[in-house]
Amino acid sequence: MINSVRTDSERGLTLLEVMVALVLLSLVLAGYLQLLHGAYSLLLGSRDWNEAVGYAVDAMERSKLGPAALADLPSERLPDGFRRQVSLQPWQPGLDLVTVTVTLPTGGRFDLYRLETAEARLP
Repeated sequence: MINSVRTDSERGLTLLEVMVALVLLSLVLAGYLQLLHGAYSLLLGSRDWNEAVGYAVDAMERSKLGPAALADLPSERLPDGFRRQVSLQPWQPGLDLVTVTVTLPTGGRFDLYRLETAEARLP
């Protein structure tokens, strides 16, 4: 007759214990994978945001060259699905509001505003 009682000399794990350990390990790994995926998504979003800020600053610097430079920038498509629009509106007597709007490919929007006097622009 086979003795089914384990003794101290018989060490080891049962199949059930190994299965439970594997399930727990897979749950921990799934959590880490979700964490890595979220970090990667944030990285891509921040890269897009950084690129949009760069496009907006570029247009704002070009707007300092005068009204002729603004005429070249009304609305344009940029690489990777970005769009940029520059507008000039009177704010108060002697002040103009320059607005640069960059639309991200994901649908987000970044606005950059600057008040300037009419005399501040280069001829």
